[in-house]
Amino acid sequence: MSLLKKLENIKKERLRKERINLAKKIAAGTAAGIVAGSAGGILLAPKSGKETREDIANTVNTVAVKTSEIRDTAINKVVATKSKIDEAKEKISKYLADKKASEIENKASEIQE
Repeated sequence: MSLLKKLENIKKERLRKERINLAKKIAAGTAAGIVAGSAGGILLAPKSGKETREDIANTVNTVAVKTSEIRDTAINKVVATKSKIDEAKEKISKYLADKKASEIENKASEIQE
């Protein structure tokens, strides 16, 4: 029975790998189609070469600006989160130190009694 299960598992693994390879091929073909279609659309558009180059430059500039805005936002959020974590660490440390000190005082008073 275990030999049969091993053979079934080998067959399932082979089929899974074939499906993954097929999905990779489909994704690569789709990506190539998108790139080819975009390039064809830009090159065959009824605009002059100068207008097309301006459109491409504007798109690149817009992407660069958006990318830097996203980067700046992410950096600001990281800095804010880090400062909040540092504040929380300080509060926890102070709380624990105060609690430890009060426990020591309680034990000291119990010993003195």
